Amino acid sequence: MVGLLITIIKLLVIILCVATIHEFGHFLASKCLKTGVDEFSIGFGPKVFQKKFKGTMYSLRWLPLGGYCAIEGEGGEESEEDKKDENKEPAPTSYQARKWWEKIIILSMGVIFNFILATVVFLCVYLPGNVATTTIQELSEDSVLIEAGLQAGDRIVSINGKKVELYSQLSNYELKSGVTDATIEYERDGQIYTAQVKNAQTKEGKIGITFVQNEEGVNTNQIELVGAGTPAAKVGIKSGDIILSIDDVSTPDAKNVVQEIKNKGDQEIKVVVQRGEETKEFKLVAESKEVMDLGIRSVSTTKSSIKYSFIETTENIKNIVGSYVKLFTGKVSIGNMSGIVGIGEVVSKSSGLLNFFYLMAMISMAVGVANILPFPPLDGGKIVIVLIEAITRKKVSEKVELIISYIGLALLLGLTLFITVKDIIRII
Repeated sequence: MVGLLITIIKLLVIILCVATIHEFGHFLASKCLKTGVDEFSIGFGPKVFQKKFKGTMYSLRWLPLGGYCAIEGEGGEESEEDKKDENKEPAPTSYQARKWWEKIIILSMGVIFNFILATVVFLCVYLPGNVATTTIQELSEDSVLIEAGLQAGDRIVSINGKKVELYSQLSNYELKSGVTDATIEYERDGQIYTAQVKNAQTKEGKIGITFVQNEEGVNTNQIELVGAGTPAAKVGIKSGDIILSIDDVSTPDAKNVVQEIKNKGDQEIKVVVQRGEETKEFKLVAESKEVMDLGIRSVSTTKSSIKYSFIETTENIKNIVGSYVKLFTGKVSIGNMSGIVGIGEVVSKSSGLLNFFYLMAMISMAVGVANILPFPPLDGGKIVIVLIEAITRKKVSEKVELIISYIGLALLLGLTLFITVKDIIRII
């Protein structure tokens, strides 16, 4: 019970911070462009505190589920008298009186502030620690790099002409589908060399799980999280299960689990797990995914810096944006998405202040990317309407805009409900 309460509090703090900084972006842009703001509120529901200052009501409300910035005229609100007078110009401080590019600035600033929050938090998370570089410490015996002439001590500089400075860039690098070879530049004794690496991309089996770490930081065979829509989730494998064997081969730690699944993409496998006092058996088909595998076992680390922190931050942004690109190009299904319940599960598994802030930054980025999607009533959808009006030089009627917003809202609520129910079924 205490653990659940702590998770709820952590989740509420994250939601409140991410939503407030988003709305503050809209607020600041509006004020800078001399646009009226009727109310800026932190939280929803009954008010705790309220004070009017220079035409804006500042509110603190009881429900810490976000907040809002009520911009004057943004919803096209008009008095009955104004509706009768079709030729009446909007008030000078109204959103409707702003030029099209000013409206876009106001609408997009919430997303920009989400990215600013994420960047600042990531910098604070990464700066105190160490980062993994691209200098090789150990290669596996069957590494494709050995055949290409690389060895321990070499520093990988680029892949196919793309510069890499940290291991996160190296591990996240994706070759084009069907491409198996890569051109790698590396540094040895101050000299730059080029190597053609064969079979750099292979297909690996994955079932969509992460593992619990022990006190020494080693991944155990106990499952920490099960990804939404993954093979493991579809057959009922749950967080907390301990994987005893894969196809009757004992798996005492995560390394053994990964090794057994790795070469079984698109194949049915038998997974035996321990759940409490019970032993359960599942049969599932592992997903086959193309991954770049250079056979690097370990790399050297170095003290982080602002430069390296920015690189890590950029990689995280690319991953978030990339996940949406894969969703809309059909490479990832809606079934793989997680909602507030899935986020809550991740929050409940996190420990330590740095992990908490890391999650806040990731969620802030995800909210920013989601909000810029071109679907009403999201900010991106509103920007599309502003651009249509700018191109056609004709205002979209309030009725049409309202209908579009209602349709978009209904679709969003339906998607949210679907994802939430799916997450609940997966977890319980």
